[in-house]
Amino acid sequence: MQRRIALLVLCVSAARLQAASPAREAVSFRHTWDVGLGRSVFVVGSHADLGDWSPESAVKLYWTSGNVWTGRVAVQAGAALEYKFIARTNSADQYCNGDNVEWMAGTNWPAQVAAQPDAPYAGKTILYHSGWTNAGLVYRVGTNWFGAAMSRVGAGRNGGEYLYQASGFGAAGEPIEFVPYGYSGGVQYWDHAPYGGYGDSNYYTTLDVFFLQDGHVFNYRPPTNVSASRIIGTNVTSSWAPTIPSRGVRIYLPRGYDQNTWKRYPVLYMHDGTNVFQPGGTLGCWNADLLADREISQGRMRESIIAAVDTTPKRDSEYCPAGDQYGPEPGTGDQYANFLVHNVRPMVDTHYRTLNDFDNTLTAGSSMGGLISAYLGLATNVFGKIGAFSPAFLVAPNFIAWMDAQDTRGVRMYMDDGTVDLDVDLWPDTWAAYDLLMQDGYVPNDDLLMVVGCGQTHNEAAWASRLPRVYQYLLSLWDEPNLLAQEEYPPEVGLPGATNYAVSFTALRGRTYALERSLTLAGGSWSNAASLAEESMPWAPRTLADTNVPAVSGPVFYRVSAGAWPP
Repeated sequence: MQRRIALLVLCVSAARLQAASPAREAVSFRHTWDVGLGRSVFVVGSHADLGDWSPESAVKLYWTSGNVWTGRVAVQAGAALEYKFIARTNSADQYCNGDNVEWMAGTNWPAQVAAQPDAPYAGKTILYHSGWTNAGLVYRVGTNWFGAAMSRVGAGRNGGEYLYQASGFGAAGEPIEFVPYGYSGGVQYWDHAPYGGYGDSNYYTTLDVFFLQDGHVFNYRPPTNVSASRIIGTNVTSSWAPTIPSRGVRIYLPRGYDQNTWKRYPVLYMHDGTNVFQPGGTLGCWNADLLADREISQGRMRESIIAAVDTTPKRDSEYCPAGDQYGPEPGTGDQYANFLVHNVRPMVDTHYRTLNDFDNTLTAGSSMGGLISAYLGLATNVFGKIGAFSPAFLVAPNFIAWMDAQDTRGVRMYMDDGTVDLDVDLWPDTWAAYDLLMQDGYVPNDDLLMVVGCGQTHNEAAWASRLPRVYQYLLSLWDEPNLLAQEEYPPEVGLPGATNYAVSFTALRGRTYALERSLTLAGGSWSNAASLAEESMPWAPRTLADTNVPAVSGPVFYRVSAGAWPP
């Protein structure tokens, strides 16, 4: 018997424009070149992911037998590349010298990076609360500025405010710099970001669909009033590690924590806690709270909890992996790990709304703190993302040997070094660790990011200057669902092929999707017919098929639903 199908889905159509993709694709590079001792081969090219032809921003490859230099580098999907191999002296004092380069002979080599599908929306979309009687914005593409009108689409939070919207400006998948403007009483006003750094305090976000309210950018519809971030101090008792004493921990809670009771947050555990938040300690301050406020408010970092864990006089042994030794006592990094995992983390999870899975549990520190961060991420299966600032691999040869013997893949790792002062001593071992990670299959710009602080020394000011990039990399907003994009652009579905019992649509990252079936459309009559695991791509065309259609004579109704977030 022929059965009929009725497709019941809310659809929003959007023009399809050529857009960039925030996704990166691994490109393999390989070149045979005997460059002599003390030099290495890098790849540099016409895209920012390959340094934009800047030798000091090129990506280092690793040496293999026969003087073959190789490695995979992640480059933006769809990019058309030209590139060359270059040889450079390895030393810290020469790394940032633009003349420290020998170019491969001959013409540039071309490459076409595999493309990803177009976004399910055209350009950018902004929703904006303002008391202006009309509004618009200007935005930058390359070196040129363009304008876009905003339409009034509803009321604001009070009688003197309106909700404006603009769509289709800029390019989906690319960051955008913009400034809203408007008129009130015949006078023109500009809404500049409360933080500088881009133009004359312009807004600059990586989001495609976002809400701007009171100087803050959101990837969801914000509450009427948003509480400021705050820091709570506490003390954590050590019970799992007998040699590790109890200590203070400071907890940073992001904006809106009080109002967004539905929301759970990734947690970044940072070492040397006295120096992490304002006012800092005797050695200086990372300004991790102020920088998180800025990056979160401008739509460049996920709203996150940061736990700053104090150190003790036994810092050198606590931050040193077991089996190595720095100072008078052997490394007790394994016991410090137990303290974090079994005492500090449960305290944070119990008192605050956390996402405590592997991908949402991070750790970061500098020098010996960078070393223990690498150990925690690579050796414990608890911390899925690592920020190793100027890591002291120099004092941990046995841990380096362990890295060489193990398959360390599975985490996302940031490493850096400055080029002066103590970082010069740490420099060779940091790059040795980089080579081991590359040999294990890590891909720069994907699960590995190595940054050099040109002219920077080994102190809190240098690490603070590099922290925003770490926030953006380890706590990327593309790692979580854009709830506003899901709201503004719900799945646009169609019937693929010859079957009437499958639907195709564009899935968005971080969401699970289900095909639900009903025979009556009565309340509570929907049942699951098929489902997809959490989407890992920024956006992707997917199909859900009902392979067990009930034998009925009447119509069968289907709908596509997106899973709740947090899951």
